[in-house]
Amino acid sequence: MAFEVLPECTLQAVFGTLHPKQHRILEQQRRRKVSLHCLADTLYYHQGAQLSRLGRWNDMTILQMQHELAKRGKLEEGEATTLSEWKLRLRLVCLVTAEKEAWRKAASARLEKRTENKKAWAAQLAVYDEIDKDLSESALVEAEQHVIC
Repeated sequence: MAFEVLPECTLQAVFGTLHPKQHRILEQQRRRKVSLHCLADTLYYHQGAQLSRLGRWNDMTILQMQHELAKRGKLEEGEATTLSEWKLRLRLVCLVTAEKEAWRKAASARLEKRTENKKAWAAQLAVYDEIDKDLSESALVEAEQHVIC
């Protein structure tokens, strides 16, 4: 990869400009005595994952798209070399779109269930209020009967 030809000081300068979350990941790996080139690979693929999440597929390289598809289990071993950049991008867009749609459906199902639960609680509270009202009226009637006697 291109990172393998970069000198150590350039790699360290790149690592100095990272977002805090990325920096934390890389520091954990550095503590494990991983070389800067391995850290650069991690950064490279992490950047591809972020671009994929943001929907910026045109900014991704072929290796980043292959890595994202392989990570999700949608790319066979020999298939990576036969697919063009356009086909990889199309497959990744379809996959991410399907995942987002499934997430939206699950979120709407959760919201619907939450709404049903709120309605059930409101109905139960109405029943309890009715019982309390009946009990207080009967207690008031008993109190009036005691006063009359």
